[in-house]
Amino acid sequence: MGAMAHRQHWLIRFTDELMTLTDDLTQEQAADFVRRVYAAGHEAGVAEAAEENRRERE
Repeated sequence: MGAMAHRQHWLIRFTDELMTLTDDLTQEQAADFVRRVYAAGHEAGVAEAAEENRRERE
């Protein structure tokens, strides 16, 4: 499975899960929210890894 197919898989999965939890989101709104949460988590992970690397070098 290619990177794009894998990315699409988690996006569809979590968008569908979010839509089962709420009645007032469209698929587009739910997918946008999932993308934003993913991006924020990714940025936080990168920042944490950089901080760990910095501490290890001290």
